[in-house]
Amino acid sequence: MKKRLMILLSLVFIPSLFTCAGHAEAAAGSGGAGTSYDEKLFDSSYVHRIDVRLAEESWTGLLTDPISKTKYTADIDIDGETFSKVTFSTKGFSSLYFVAYGEEESRRYSFKVNFGKKVKGQTYYGLDKLSLNSLFCDNTWMKDLISYRLFRDAGVGAPLVSYVWLTVNGTDQGLYMAAEDVSDGFLNRVYRGEGVIYSVERTIDTSSITRESMDWIRKNGFPPATDIHGADLCYTGEDPANYADILDNVETKANPRDPRKVISSIRALSLEENIEDFFDKDEIIRFFAAHNYLLNFDSYTGSQLSNLKLYEKDGKLSLIPWDYNLAFGTFPSVIGFENWKDPTGLMNLGVDTPLINAEEENRPLWKLIRNHPEYLAAYHEVLNTLLTDHLLCGEYEAETDRVREMLMPWIEKDSTAFCTAEEFRKACETMKAFLACRTESIRRQLAGELSVDSGTQDREAMADASGIDLRTLGALAVGE
Repeated sequence: MKKRLMILLSLVFIPSLFTCAGHAEAAAGSGGAGTSYDEKLFDSSYVHRIDVRLAEESWTGLLTDPISKTKYTADIDIDGETFSKVTFSTKGFSSLYFVAYGEEESRRYSFKVNFGKKVKGQTYYGLDKLSLNSLFCDNTWMKDLISYRLFRDAGVGAPLVSYVWLTVNGTDQGLYMAAEDVSDGFLNRVYRGEGVIYSVERTIDTSSITRESMDWIRKNGFPPATDIHGADLCYTGEDPANYADILDNVETKANPRDPRKVISSIRALSLEENIEDFFDKDEIIRFFAAHNYLLNFDSYTGSQLSNLKLYEKDGKLSLIPWDYNLAFGTFPSVIGFENWKDPTGLMNLGVDTPLINAEEENRPLWKLIRNHPEYLAAYHEVLNTLLTDHLLCGEYEAETDRVREMLMPWIEKDSTAFCTAEEFRKACETMKAFLACRTESIRRQLAGELSVDSGTQDREAMADASGIDLRTLGALAVGE
């Protein structure tokens, strides 16, 4: 996963088998003409197989220097179908550096496949880039899967995911999550190829990251984000350099691109003028409804300002979710270890006060919803619909059970996994407990039984989370 942090050291959707009565779940759909990868690799009803073949010296070079993210030429077989001359490289930030500079020996990295880097126009049935995620900090193996499904149920386009058994040069690498990259394939599937997608990523000098600096982070935790150039969506003038966190990170080939459109939208946000001309208000409201349920603070609502994609079309911005492996309250150095170990307050976090270690003034896109009663009412209505149509009937808990049963035999034979099969089983039970508790808390908030503002909540009215151990979900527990 990409974690864009300044280190101060002087330094899937899954088509459901279960739906509430009377409510049919929306299918992912192919979107752009000719794309069908959603029905092939991203059929989530079984574990797929991916075999990567590359020169032995290339594989040795990757393992010797994973930090460089060198793109090696490889052939890849997906469920027995070969695609030649793709590029294959490591990816991510925490999932890369904590493994490469880990306290325990591991070579379980996340990888990126680019189908068209060497062969112009080559795709996997319309998919241009594929992420193979190692499931770092995810004992459930399904944080992204559940998260993206919730976004989709809220009406927000989100990446597709599935599971694959990965081999490299005939050697088992283990069970991985395949994730649709948010680039041109995604643009075609979700937006019919129109518009531009940007990553919101703060630039860091990776040459300053060493084993010693990673050891410091393990001991002290991640420092708050500094040297921000647009990642907070705060307006700081007309100079494009002030928004390098966005404008330098174009994910799609759409041309021409006009940075003035992004800057104009951010300026309108700061002034709260003509907002609906510059932002897809309805989609942003739906985004925050799903996001704030998930308690993901490795994000815009936390201190790190990472893992966010922006979609721009005709000068109008909306949001795309990305990288939720630290959702479900599993980033304790941001949340606060006292809240993490006694999670009742966290699990009942007010839906109208979703920021932790961040101020509303510095998160203007959330402030926009908070400060406009009609937007806030629409946000509450989306939350209510998610509860009544999907969450209160146990639909997500049932899907957790289905995926657990499907994955268990593969996890039992995966010697590279970050957790044992027993830890996976416990994590799945905790996931179900999280879903039940968070759902009940939000039901009470929307019904007026519990305040939507964390600062005015009565603890006796909270949903009881005292039996939930968030540590079992898998977490980035640095700085404890």
